Amino acid sequence: MTYVADEELIDGLYNFLDEVLSRAVGTFERIDRVRIILDVLMPEALIKAVQTVERISLPEAENLFMDGPAYSECEREEFDILYLFYNSWK
Repeated sequence: MTYVADEELIDGLYNFLDEVLSRAVGTFERIDRVRIILDVLMPEALIKAVQTVERISLPEAENLFMDGPAYSECEREEFDILYLFYNSWK
């Protein structure tokens, strides 16, 4: 699964999708809104964003989304900091 480091972006996207879902299925009482948003709508929105930004086909965007980066930018930065910290002790 693709990792998105910007929490504000994810919060904004979640709120937007929640509003869209409210308009689309406002009369349904027994739906798991969080699950629908996180398992269906958000991945589809992110795949479409990847397709648009990278200017690639939908299947290519889906593959890129599913593969995701080997490591997120935050993970790399954290590793670099830890590496420098532990090597400073030697």
